[in-house]
This record gives sequence, C-alpha cells and structure tokens, in this order.
Amino acid sequence: MTVLHESPAVPSQSAPSRQVAVTVGGATVVVPCPLWCTHPHNEEYRSLADVWHEGREASLAVPGSPEQAIGAQITSWPYAGDSSTASAYMSVFVMGADYLEVTPAQAIAFSDQMVACAADLRSMAESIAS
Repeated sequence: MTVLHESPAVPSQSAPSRQVAVTVGGATVVVPCPLWCTHPHNEEYRSLADVWHEGREASLAVPGSPEQAIGAQITSWPYAGDSSTASAYMSVFVMGADYLEVTPAQAIAFSDQMVACAADLRSMAESIAS
C-alpha cells in the first residue's frame, strides 16, 4: 500500500520548484523538486537523505575520444544533512577525477576561463590551418 506523506522541512531553496512524488522505504513522499532538475526520481530511496536533484549535463569531449574531458551539472542533496550540498551547487568533473563541488562564483570564473581557453585553441588552430 502506498501512503502519501508530506516531506519534512526542506532546506530553503531560492529556485522555483514543483512537487514530485518519490518512494522512500516503500512509502510515497511528496518533495519539492527544483525546475532545473532533470532527474526522473523513479528509483526507490532507502531514506530521504538519499534523495538528490541534478540538472542537465554540459560537457566537452576531446576530439577522437569517447571520453568526456570535462563536464558540469547543477546538483543538490537537500535532505543529506550537509549544509554545503543542501542548496544547489555545481558538480564539475574532469576526466579521470571525482566530481568537485564549486560555488556559483567559481563556476562563472571557470566558464570564463574555458571561453578564453577556447579562443586560444581556435587561434592556435587557425594559425596552422592551410
């Protein structure tokens, strides 16, 4: 039997959200889900602390390689009990490394560096193009 429960107090989230039903320990619990979240939440969670949100992934692959060189997505673990991951943050990964947690300001600075790096790469490629 499925019983609908309202979720316990959710950490404050500044982003607009919608309500989604998740299965926690066999019971259905309704939780807020940020509009940026693309995770289907169709798995069964052992506890509410296991519920997470993740957005679409932006990634860059090395030409000729099936592996992604770098990628990022918005993530949050609102019930895990860790204030650093309760609100939305950027998960950044680099090929061969674990995910790194970065602040929005760090993600903006990093994206500016990627744009500059892309311009340098284009300039180098154009300088040797025939």
